[in-house]
Amino acid sequence: MIQEQQGLFCPVYRAIGVLQEKWVLHIVRSLLGGPKGFNELARAIGGCNSATLTQRLEGLEGLGIISKATDQETQGKLARSIYALTPAGQELQQVIGAIGEWADLHLSEEESLKATQCAS
Repeated sequence: MIQEQQGLFCPVYRAIGVLQEKWVLHIVRSLLGGPKGFNELARAIGGCNSATLTQRLEGLEGLGIISKATDQETQGKLARSIYALTPAGQELQQVIGAIGEWADLHLSEEESLKATQCAS
């Protein structure tokens, strides 16, 4: 296991700690398609409760992986939060692509189908 050795910081260990949190990679993968409002994002990743999604979004924003903007109030509708990937978040496309390539090589078609259904 990769970990801190002799007091040295290991960036891989830290990155795994961030990315292994439930829903984080689903959020990033969804935002690779472009900015989304909270409800649109919740529908896109499916199955994540609002409190957890809020917590993950705040954490990712704090890490500089996503940004949050607010739409102006229009036609009597309340302003809404819009989430988008920052340049650092966009760079995770390579990570997600590598996971996809690995899955294509090593997961059976049935396992890949189950994973796709869970992630949609």
